[in-house]
Amino acid sequence: MRRSVPVLLAAVAVTGSLAVPAAAADPTPITSPYVQAAADVTAAGVLKRAKNIDWVRHIDTGRYCVNVSDQVNVAFSIVQVELPNSNRRSFSTAASSVCGANTVTVFTYDLKGSYVDNPFTVAIL
Repeated sequence: MRRSVPVLLAAVAVTGSLAVPAAAADPTPITSPYVQAAADVTAAGVLKRAKNIDWVRHIDTGRYCVNVSDQVNVAFSIVQVELPNSNRRSFSTAASSVCGANTVTVFTYDLKGSYVDNPFTVAIL
């Protein structure tokens, strides 16, 4: 019984250190030649995969700012946002006063029109 206590304490120490959230790692690159910029974003606004996207900011429930790198001009591009949930909807717009220049503002909401956090992908063609 006494031998199991140190093993248990070591297991708790390892588990505790894994439970601490780490700083966000660099997103996995998207290498598609058919888009100028693209992003795969979690509901919390974490950038998982990206091409020519500098950062994403979750500004409020169901509202996100996606900053596009300077080599892409959003004003002369087509923006497409997709959600994995069929019972959710999205809307995107180019730069706004909230997000700033060369950004895409993404709104996600449910079928009743209430803002909800939702993962999404954005492609800029």
